Amino acid sequence: MRKHAFPLGPLQEQIWRFWRQNPRSTAYIMPEVYLFDGAFDVAAVTFAFDETARRHESLRTTFHEVDGAVVQVVSPDPAHAPVEVLDFRELSGAVQAEQLERAITDAANSTFDLTRLPAIRLTAILLSDRRTGLVLSAHQIICDGSSMALVVDDFGELYRSARAGTTPELVPVTPGYAAFVTEQLATLADDASRDDLVSWTERLTGATGSVLPGDSRKAVGDPAASDTDDLSTTLLSTTLDDRLADEVVAYGRRAGSTPFSVLLAAMNVMIAAATGEGDVCVGTATSCRTPKFARTVGMLTNLVVARSRIDLSGTFAEASYEVSLNLLDAIDDQDLPFSRVSDLWRENGSLADTELVRTTFSAGASGGLALGEGSLSERVARTSQGPFALGVVCDITEAGIALDWQYALRAYSPRLSLGYCDAYQQILTMLLRQPDAAMDSLGITEVLPRVDAVPAERADGRRRGVGGEADA
Repeated sequence: MRKHAFPLGPLQEQIWRFWRQNPRSTAYIMPEVYLFDGAFDVAAVTFAFDETARRHESLRTTFHEVDGAVVQVVSPDPAHAPVEVLDFRELSGAVQAEQLERAITDAANSTFDLTRLPAIRLTAILLSDRRTGLVLSAHQIICDGSSMALVVDDFGELYRSARAGTTPELVPVTPGYAAFVTEQLATLADDASRDDLVSWTERLTGATGSVLPGDSRKAVGDPAASDTDDLSTTLLSTTLDDRLADEVVAYGRRAGSTPFSVLLAAMNVMIAAATGEGDVCVGTATSCRTPKFARTVGMLTNLVVARSRIDLSGTFAEASYEVSLNLLDAIDDQDLPFSRVSDLWRENGSLADTELVRTTFSAGASGGLALGEGSLSERVARTSQGPFALGVVCDITEAGIALDWQYALRAYSPRLSLGYCDAYQQILTMLLRQPDAAMDSLGITEVLPRVDAVPAERADGRRRGVGGEADA
């Protein structure tokens, strides 16, 4: 095979712009962290990682600026992305635990030079002959959440077959990312794309990205606040108790909606109540995959802006219907990349110091690693930086509903972040149990003023579901 090059994809444009301005930022890096109990084979892992990269061209891609344009170059050789092995087997228990946490943090938050090496890495941390930590990190410019699920699926099958000495049972690879980019560029050149431009122009006239009020020195306009680490974040994870999760699913079924749309509607209501603004704009990640590219690895996710008018004198039934309808409308026009929508929004008179998206609320991708011959547990992991003031990822499975909240420290203190997590669950409970009552009669605004009064002993990241026990 020879190297081949193709243009930067439309869905990669916004991420590339961000990286060019923040090349040392860990935002847009997606880590997967696992602890494996069982016999671990370094040679099999190295083979599986190389073969996974050989199957998917995005995992062998670097980016280059040529004559004012950005191109991505695919290398035929995946061997320049080696597995890093850290051996902590000789360390004592307390020291080993400390070094493990440090190694996971370092591996998850190491940046990528997109112009030099492919933006994926695997770190294996040997803890004993029967216990190993694994950190798989990829930059979203070459691998979105659904793609990561495909990567770990192929990687697991290749590892298991290497251990067993058998032929891997792999699903045939769909066309590569270059084919997806070629089709998307052709789509953007036709009349339907111009119709999308008109739709987004009408939808976003006068819009401004919505966000929960912050309490950091920078957020409240303190002139002494530092611009240092403007992208730094804190991560909190919450799990709905079983009763509340069941109520989300049941309400969505009755309303002809989805659990995700119900959760998004509650977030819209919370923002409207906290800000006093009924015009709510939130970004949501959507998949642009078609059956043809079902197993293509790359950035196939767009960010759409769902804009809704929330009237707190109305009912949650009305608000959730409004949010669901507006989300569907946004998804209908998702072929236009967010970078083009954002450019259009600025061209149509938006203020220079405003942002179209400050809050994202998205569904997590499903899928997990299976190595066989042992047990594997996954840890929640996010990088220490993020591009938005607030990002929420919802994991909705048969086992329950969990939400990961990534708060920008430039906007939110840890105490306020904890308070908002608590307030969201309380508001969600109120809305679901009285969906036909006027929302301004439910006490929502009484919940919000208490978000900065969470007891200090709860500022350790442990969250309690409504009516449930604290999550570890």
